[in-house]
Amino acid sequence: MTTEHLSVELTKAELTKRESGYLRGKLAADVEAGGDAFVGDSPMLLKFHGIYQQDDRDLRKVRTQARLGPAHSCMVRASVPGGVISPHGWAALDALADVGDGTLRLTTRQGVQYHLVPKGELVDLVSEVNAAGLTTLGACGDVVRNVMACPLPDPTRTAVLRPLVDELVARFRARTPAYWDLFVNGERAVSATAAPRPIAQEAASGSDGVAEVEPVYGEAYLPRKFKIGLAWPGDDCVDIHSHDIGLVPTLSNGTSGELTGFVVLAGGGMGMSHARPDDTYPVVARPLAWASRAQVVDLVAAVVETQRVHGNRQDRSRARLKYLLEERGIGWLRSQLEDRLGATLAPPVRLLPWRTHAHLGWHDPLGRPEDGSSEPASSGIVAVRLSAKSSRSSASPSGTLGVPVPSGRLDVAKRRAITAVVEAGLVTELRVTPRQDLLLCGVTERDRVETLLRQNGLRTASEQSAVRNLAIACPALPTCGQALGESERVLPDLVDALEKVLADTGNTGLPLRVNMTGCPNGCARPYSAELGVVGRSKRTYDVYVGGGSGRLALLLRADVALADVPELVRPVLERFAVSAEDQVSFGDWAASVGVVAMQPWLPEPSVRRRSTARARVST
Repeated sequence: MTTEHLSVELTKAELTKRESGYLRGKLAADVEAGGDAFVGDSPMLLKFHGIYQQDDRDLRKVRTQARLGPAHSCMVRASVPGGVISPHGWAALDALADVGDGTLRLTTRQGVQYHLVPKGELVDLVSEVNAAGLTTLGACGDVVRNVMACPLPDPTRTAVLRPLVDELVARFRARTPAYWDLFVNGERAVSATAAPRPIAQEAASGSDGVAEVEPVYGEAYLPRKFKIGLAWPGDDCVDIHSHDIGLVPTLSNGTSGELTGFVVLAGGGMGMSHARPDDTYPVVARPLAWASRAQVVDLVAAVVETQRVHGNRQDRSRARLKYLLEERGIGWLRSQLEDRLGATLAPPVRLLPWRTHAHLGWHDPLGRPEDGSSEPASSGIVAVRLSAKSSRSSASPSGTLGVPVPSGRLDVAKRRAITAVVEAGLVTELRVTPRQDLLLCGVTERDRVETLLRQNGLRTASEQSAVRNLAIACPALPTCGQALGESERVLPDLVDALEKVLADTGNTGLPLRVNMTGCPNGCARPYSAELGVVGRSKRTYDVYVGGGSGRLALLLRADVALADVPELVRPVLERFAVSAEDQVSFGDWAASVGVVAMQPWLPEPSVRRRSTARARVST
């Protein structure tokens, strides 16, 4: 423990971590005790093992009336680096879904979640996830989370990004043996993570207070979660500015040629609190440095170490790296890193303009969309919409099909569709996208794949609107304890209404990027969306417009009833249809116009804003 940390009053979470024996706590006793819930500090420690204890909020009222406690269950999250899953791994993940509510949920960080898992099934489920070559360790908690990367299986991208993803995962995986002892019966050989070396009960500490048990994290781990993402030059499918650290390769010919190094972005983050609008807010990452391939992992490690030592451990709402940079500045961070690395950091180089591709529809073996579309020069997202003729092209020997998965939720029928493709040996790999969709890679029998998907109710991108393809949402109710209102369950109805408004305003086919959350924590990244819908209360939402790569959305109006959202944006979309230049995305146009200019266009609010409800307007 550092001297700095001894001199301040720590939060309960910080004390729990320090006293847990490297995330062990009383979890073993809780598992043995039976019952449907973990107690005491165990729910907090479970997060580091990839598990959230939750309860069914739909049942709270009736259970309270019946004098029953909450209907507890667990959400289990598998970490999937870069979103890459083998056919064998997918088959195993699919088979485990019936332990919970029967669904698999693809996440906005390219992971896979199980919901409504009974406490008594946790050990077996987590053990089987590890046996499938994946892990839940580090999928949650105050550690480096699942490392994201552009999932498009372009051979060049894969060759550059995949080895770095693997190296980052190996560097930052928690090493405490508690995970294996608790959930994998100590059998480290079957785990996807590297087995930690045997340790003494009383581990020595280095000069900066980091115990040998956890050479990266120490006994207190990080102040808060830490997110890393890897983008491809010019393609911002991972929303690179939303991460604590964003890495972008620099190539000799822009998007091709020899790898020269990486631009490092630092300090992004989406979360905020409605109760603290003045000192909690979303931030986009800013350029920090350029590093060679040989230097970049050590540079990232130095950032993580700096955040571990200097991050806020007294206020979890301001514990992310973005607040540390706000308080001390990017220059201070550069100085800290140079001291740790013993070398001067190279300045960041200019990046290519960002364009965001949804990676939906058919792509050839080189990852190129087969509809012949070109991406716009703006930062708007591109939805690949294919004609029946182009989608059945047999010109390429193999290809990739990007399949839209509504809010990432695969129910029993949709699971059956993907599993049928996998079991028939029709794909070589599957990749989860940052927008909760699924790439089927190495497809040769294209007609057969499309038929299997349709037979089981999973539409391809060409069979539904662009706005439906691009809409994403967090789970929210009934399982998320943070949710203030609905999200995933109401998104389909919201999209229905938006489709009508788009048609009425002359914007049919507009690839409008809609991100919805049930609370302000920002799991579905609404603050960088073209249209962000953020839960403020049980029935109202804050509506944002104009987000894009490296640009926060602007608050159009707070406290809007969900049913009023489509009509709120109708006049804005009408103006966009008549005044925006060709190839300009809605997000770029809205940002250029600004929300102040939009206010006279808007209908009168039907819900009176509470006098205490203040909201920060991003500029």
